Amino acid sequence: MRKLLAMTLVSALAVSLAGCSGKTDSAATTAGTTQAETKAAQTTAAKVDTAKPELVFKYAELNSDDNINTKVGYKFAEYVDEISKGRIKIEVYSASTLGDEKTCLNALQMGGGTVDIYRGNTNSLSDYGFKKLNMFGLPFIFTSRESMWKVLEDKDLGQAFLSEGSEVGAGMVGLYYTDEGARNLFTSKEIKSLDDIKGKKIRVPETSLMMDTMSALGAQPTPISYSELYSSLQTGVVDGAENGLPGYSSNKFYEVAPYYLMSGHTFSPGIVMMAEAKWNALSSDDKEILLAAGQKASDWNKGEIVSEETALKKELENKGVTVVEMTAEDKAKAQSACESVWATYTAGMEDLLKKMIEVQK
Repeated sequence: MRKLLAMTLVSALAVSLAGCSGKTDSAATTAGTTQAETKAAQTTAAKVDTAKPELVFKYAELNSDDNINTKVGYKFAEYVDEISKGRIKIEVYSASTLGDEKTCLNALQMGGGTVDIYRGNTNSLSDYGFKKLNMFGLPFIFTSRESMWKVLEDKDLGQAFLSEGSEVGAGMVGLYYTDEGARNLFTSKEIKSLDDIKGKKIRVPETSLMMDTMSALGAQPTPISYSELYSSLQTGVVDGAENGLPGYSSNKFYEVAPYYLMSGHTFSPGIVMMAEAKWNALSSDDKEILLAAGQKASDWNKGEIVSEETALKKELENKGVTVVEMTAEDKAKAQSACESVWATYTAGMEDLLKKMIEVQK
């Protein structure tokens, strides 16, 4: 009887162990599968997290992040990312992080690397062999924002001029234009008309065209780096400078130069250029991506600048800035005074100048 009971207990124990063994194996298998899936998911996530764009370009801008010019740069970067599906990345460096204007233009000329893309003003290109684009910076060449865009969008003028950097051996290729508004004069001492800037030291970019323009208007042009302008106004190194409303506001020049004359002496557009060496290394598809993104950024800019300027003017007046409008008589006198500048910078291009004027009508 005891022997039979023992055998029965052994049998029951064996069955029980067999059942436990089955459950353990099953649990182990399930755990193993779960770990494998988790590991696979982690590997996939890691690949996504560490995925890098195929091409990265450094985009330099002199102004701070709240300036319309810098905002356009960020829009361009956004559109490039969107159209390329993340393959191409534009890194925007604002507030002269990568150097002043001359440093950035020299970097493009040398093939990029420290700066691959730069937004400059067309009136800053005369010292790099540009002639056609330089015409956009002639004083009083455009009568309004609308007339400027008529020229920029003309296939024989603005669009054709984008390639001038390659034609003259400057090592730069134009991608698209921007509108930073008319450039006006501002000073630390009170001015009531254009006559009041005569004899005053006015900061200008380091270009021959702007120096000649200020000289024609009777001022003393003083080339100073943009990053040093605030302190130069503050300490009296210069009496004034010239810039559009966005740049004047975002850089807080009104704190040290609260008199703003709506001279509109130049309505020259900005131009975003790329180092030609970088451009030539791109595939035709990638070139199209940058041009398409540039067009979208330019269109965004056109819609934004008008409302921004209106708001800025009101905001500045509320901060105590004295805004002085130019009289029609003053504008006529200024234009007449600058005819010598037109002649100097359009020699041999009189037909183009004539066409630019005709297109605006």
